[in-house]
Amino acid sequence: MRSKEVLKYKILVYILSILIIILFQTTVVDFIKIKNVKPNLILVYTICASILEGSVGGGIIGLFAGLAQDILSGKILGFYALLGMYLGVIAGMINRRLHKDNILVVIFFSFFLTVVYECGVYFLSNIGKEVTNIFYIFKNILYIEALYNAGLSIIIHVLIIKVNTKFEIERKIPAKY
Repeated sequence: MRSKEVLKYKILVYILSILIIILFQTTVVDFIKIKNVKPNLILVYTICASILEGSVGGGIIGLFAGLAQDILSGKILGFYALLGMYLGVIAGMINRRLHKDNILVVIFFSFFLTVVYECGVYFLSNIGKEVTNIFYIFKNILYIEALYNAGLSIIIHVLIIKVNTKFEIERKIPAKY
């Protein structure tokens, strides 16, 4: 396959992956809560894909993943899209500085960026309101979600690497004319 065809298939796979994860997030994840906290799979997917794709690809993936989340949440259109885009760009910057296939890098940044993302969501959602029980939120919700997301990032990262490896193999096969 030529690189343009591979890119088209890769984009299609990312879009389908986002849709599948959104469906999974809204249906199955409610049954796998820990201490009444559920993981944010679309956030984990954005982080893992962005680490592999770089800042531009990560920003695009984060934008569309956040847009899908906006459509489902029904609140303000563009809120999660903007946060997802910034998160994708930040996670994609890791691509240049660290070894992107290292699972420890993915676990650490999934934990760290979950904390950053959820703090951003919390503070931006409560602009103009009194912020109370911040320690309760960190201890009983945010910390558990960050650990949960970090654990699930192992599975999602391995799956994304397998899909990307398939596309790299397809790209290296010469086209017949």
